[in-house]
Amino acid sequence: VLVHDVTELRRRERALIGKDATIREIHHRVKNNLQTVASLLRLQARRLAVPEARLALEESVRRVSAIAVVHETLSGALDELVRFDDIADQVFAMVTDVSGAHTSITRSGSFGVLAAEVATPLAMVLSELVQNAVEHAYGEGVAGTVDVRVTAGAGDALHVEVVDAGRGLPPDFSVDASDRLGLAIARTLVENELAGQLALRPRPAGGTVAAVDVS
Repeated sequence: VLVHDVTELRRRERALIGKDATIREIHHRVKNNLQTVASLLRLQARRLAVPEARLALEESVRRVSAIAVVHETLSGALDELVRFDDIADQVFAMVTDVSGAHTSITRSGSFGVLAAEVATPLAMVLSELVQNAVEHAYGEGVAGTVDVRVTAGAGDALHVEVVDAGRGLPPDFSVDASDRLGLAIARTLVENELAGQLALRPRPAGGTVAAVDVS
């Protein structure tokens, strides 16, 4: 007869279960708080008569909502890993809804499973790049398409392209010299949070390609 004292093992198991539940509850509360902030900003935007101010608040709503989507997914996960395809699709739908544009957004390829520390900045980057394509590629009221192409490499490497067939980049365009807030946010997140690179280049058949490489 072999007798093993498993008291410490069971105690650790209970502690891990309690920790996981606490983390999920934290994500749930963060998501609720972010949604409250987004709702307040949305209400404030509706009360503004200045179009530029209203647009700035609506962009803030989109950015806060993109982070909330990640925390909503994490609140239902058993660990700090998420299937990012669902998050990306929700972000794309949110951009279309907030912008009110007639542009359709499609995705090809899979992001796979990503860690939370990657998912949050990547969701923000995609939101900014897709919004930039929707806003600048096509004229107001013109129907267009934005294609998000994903290629997963070895390990955690990702290559993502946001492609449109719109008006293209100005002849003297430079990401470094651009004064667009969305591109500045995307570039900062890619370089500082994801240790990657962001580049914008003309599409050979017309339009623009925004490429993100994360290793």
